[in-house]
Amino acid sequence: MDSRLFDHSHTLRSSVLAGLSLFLFAVALAFSWLYFNKQEFVLASIYLFFTLYSLYVSRLAAQRKHKHRHIQCYVYLMMFIICISTYLQPLADGLYLWTIFCPIVLYALLGLNQGRLMSGIVLLAQVMSVYDDVIQVSALNALTTMVNLILCYCGVWIVSHRYEFNRENIENSLTYLASRDALTGAHNRLSLRAAFNHFEKHRSSVDSLSLLLIDLDYFKQINDQYGHDSGDKVLIETAQILANVVGEDNLYRIGGEEFCVTLFDTVLEQAEKMGERLRSAVGTHLFYYREQTIHLTLSVGICEYQAGDKLTDLIKLADKELYRAKHNGRNQVRICQTVEYAECQPQAESG
Repeated sequence: MDSRLFDHSHTLRSSVLAGLSLFLFAVALAFSWLYFNKQEFVLASIYLFFTLYSLYVSRLAAQRKHKHRHIQCYVYLMMFIICISTYLQPLADGLYLWTIFCPIVLYALLGLNQGRLMSGIVLLAQVMSVYDDVIQVSALNALTTMVNLILCYCGVWIVSHRYEFNRENIENSLTYLASRDALTGAHNRLSLRAAFNHFEKHRSSVDSLSLLLIDLDYFKQINDQYGHDSGDKVLIETAQILANVVGEDNLYRIGGEEFCVTLFDTVLEQAEKMGERLRSAVGTHLFYYREQTIHLTLSVGICEYQAGDKLTDLIKLADKELYRAKHNGRNQVRICQTVEYAECQPQAESG
């Protein structure tokens, strides 16, 4: 989920794509004019098409309306033009020099795995093209050119690979720290908001979401009786138990002893059964701290997303049901029925 919710790579690639496509628009326009004057209409037409496509991609990237497929198509077309130009033009024209630029672009726009694959393909294609020219001219300087091209390309390739590898690792580490609770390792409130925003943005009319608000019963007494170390241990184990039932990606710690669970594509009746499973899993688990046995129960409040709801609305509704569960004796699951939705909401907002 983290990679989906905190996709800083997409933002970075959008910025790179916007600037690069605008630069290559000017370069391709110049090459198109040059080859038209030389009456080499095949290359001129290819560059003219790339000019128009660069302008189109630049506008999409600047407005953040592009998709990953736009990036892929643009990069693949760019690599094709570089390879075909090297093959069709004499070695003396120096078009092969653009090859050295390829690994940087490939890793910056495609990422680690695709960048590595495409860099290898481009190098192979260019070596074959340059080698064909070397065979034809049978000159020592042409062979030296090919060797230097390979060495320079591999040097840039290694640097690009190491840079992207480290950048992705750093991004993943920062994303984890930003989206996780430091104590339990569960997702935090920021991650919950991001998950809800993602659901709102991409949901269809048939998608559903049930939200469970969970509170540990009499947790303060555990801290008072055994100390805060015991409370921390209980919270960590509770998070593990809940994650084993609902999955790690659906569990959030949003308060001291308060957790939240999101169940996508799950209606209220199914969510109630899941709430009972969670209550049973924690209720039957024995917590141990310094040879002391701690028994714990939890209360659950559940509500279901309705069109137009905000995250704060859902939390208020689930919190109202959680309050009812605690007021009625704790260790139980309460749901806000669909038919009661209109009644629940005003009370939740006023409370």
